[in-house]
Amino acid sequence: MYCKKCGKEINDDAEVCIHCGCAVAKEVEKDHNQSKNGIGFLMGFFLGIIGLIIGICLYPEGTIARKTFIKSWCITFFVSMGVGLLFYIIIFAVAMSVPY
Repeated sequence: MYCKKCGKEINDDAEVCIHCGCAVAKEVEKDHNQSKNGIGFLMGFFLGIIGLIIGICLYPEGTIARKTFIKSWCITFFVSMGVGLLFYIIIFAVAMSVPY
C-alpha cells in the first residue's frame, strides 16, 4: 500500500509510514448494497405514479385541464426519472471507483 501523505510504498501491516511518520489509517471495507443505492430512484418513481393517480381523480374526464395535466405530468415525470437515473449511475460509478 502507499502512504496517503507522501505517496511512498509502505508495508500493508504498517501503522506509521516509515518515510514521513504519518499515521496510517486502516482501511474499512464498505458494503455497497445496490438496493440501498436505488431507493431514492424507486421512491421518486412510485410518488410520481401516485401523483398521476391523484391528478386523474381530481380532473373530470374529457376536460382540457385533464389532458393538459396528463401531458405536463408525462413530460415532468420522464425528465425527472431520466435525470434521477443519470445521477444514480454517476454516483454509483464514482462510489465504485473510489478506493475505501
